[in-house]
Amino acid sequence: MRKMWIGVVLAGLLLAACGGNGADVGDATSESDDGARAPASAEQPEAEALGAADEAASGSGAATLPGAAPSVIKTAEIALEIERDGFEDALQEATAVASAEGGFVLSSSVQGREARRGSIVLRVPSDRFEAALASLRGLGSVERERVSGEDVGQEFVDLEARLRNLRAQEAVLLRLMDQAQSVTDTIRVQKELTGIQLEVERIRGRLRYLEDQTSFGTISVSMAEAGVVAPQEPSIIAKAWERAVEGFLSVIGGLITALGVILPVAVLGLIGWLAIRRRLPAKA
Repeated sequence: MRKMWIGVVLAGLLLAACGGNGADVGDATSESDDGARAPASAEQPEAEALGAADEAASGSGAATLPGAAPSVIKTAEIALEIERDGFEDALQEATAVASAEGGFVLSSSVQGREARRGSIVLRVPSDRFEAALASLRGLGSVERERVSGEDVGQEFVDLEARLRNLRAQEAVLLRLMDQAQSVTDTIRVQKELTGIQLEVERIRGRLRYLEDQTSFGTISVSMAEAGVVAPQEPSIIAKAWERAVEGFLSVIGGLITALGVILPVAVLGLIGWLAIRRRLPAKA
């Protein structure tokens, strides 16, 4: 009987997991109310376990959803022309802007003789994003600018709801693990528990990433002194010719390697053939 109700509970959890991804908040609330009114008897473990599974599927007792505050990933790309011999000062000022606005430098690179052009990537708090961008515009003449934002508020709500649902299912499976009395039941519960825990970690990782991206905006700044010619991208023909030369050299290298392996073997084979021929009796 215990094996049967463990199987029933596992089936219920699987159905809840399949339906939980697409369930909205309203459905979860109504199911929670139904689960709260469902009777459960301490003398019937099957009914108690099924009630726990219904509670897991509906997310009963979970905290309310977070408020629908704006959650926007802010990014910007800006190209500046700096005064002659002013690149190093502009790079230092860009770093100072990030520090003044409570951010930091994510990466930087310098190109050209005497550091006359380069780029820097800044991370600044989202509420100081526009102020930092305005300060960076003052470092030189703006040649190109692109600002974008991605609203991920709905994804936050969906992930939080799925996480609460999975946490409730995990709690039910842990109780079933304690009640399992055979190796078969333990393996079945452990298999379902592992899948749920992996999904929980995946969602938590995504939430951490979204929290980082919405808390700090990313500004990529490219700077070049006036009169410095930006490196030109090679044409399609030049790229094709370069690949052809690389392929030809690769073939030649392969042939040389093959000859280096075959020639010693051929020489040894020839020596052996001559030795065998000298020992053979001459024909009359």
